[in-house]
Amino acid sequence: MKLALHVPCFINELFPNVAKTTLLILREYKLNVTVPKNQTCCGQPFINSGINSTLGKMYEEIFSDFDYIVSPSSSCVSTIKSQKLSISNKTYELCTFLRDVLNLREILKKHPPLILHNSCHSIRHLQLATPSELNIPYKNKIKELLGCEIIEAGRDECCGFGGVFSLKEGEMSYILGLSKLNDLLSNWKYDFTPTITGVDMSCLMHLKAIAQKENIKAEFKHISEVIWEYLENWKLKM
Repeated sequence: MKLALHVPCFINELFPNVAKTTLLILREYKLNVTVPKNQTCCGQPFINSGINSTLGKMYEEIFSDFDYIVSPSSSCVSTIKSQKLSISNKTYELCTFLRDVLNLREILKKHPPLILHNSCHSIRHLQLATPSELNIPYKNKIKELLGCEIIEAGRDECCGFGGVFSLKEGEMSYILGLSKLNDLLSNWKYDFTPTITGVDMSCLMHLKAIAQKENIKAEFKHISEVIWEYLENWKLKM
């Protein structure tokens, strides 16, 4: 298996630990992972703004020789898939790869309860969970993968980030984010500070900033950080 790690540009610049923990998780499962040094943006900011971009073709050239490409961002993976490139079907979000390719289940079975934010791209484009508007029985691949108690929002509405939307419509973005944050925390019944996780660090970044401004106590960690911390602690106890 020739496996490559795609590091989204904003994660590379702002949250390098997310890239690091994703790489460590893949290596933990005995996979030989390559991190191409010449990789570039998937083109999402431009596409969302209605601007033609050649970055998708550059991405295709860089990763063409790999059997699988794994990325810690559902929005970036969604962007690659939406462009219908030759490598689109070989590009996976981390949790999807662990569950659907490696066939893993309940890897965090003894982890304390977590709050899960289901981002729009993850549920509506990558089908990691069932969107409420489909009106069919609910299923969540991330919950199956993790196996610990997972608390979700009552509504699967957008957190308000939306990339360029949060820049152009800042006030509305903030209102949506605060509403989502309150919804996520509404069913928390434990006396310790909750950890809110998800597969999109951009959404978590947005929610964290709102929590800090509103003096709401919560920790925010990308799903790769949660998984790796658990795996590390499990190894230390052996």
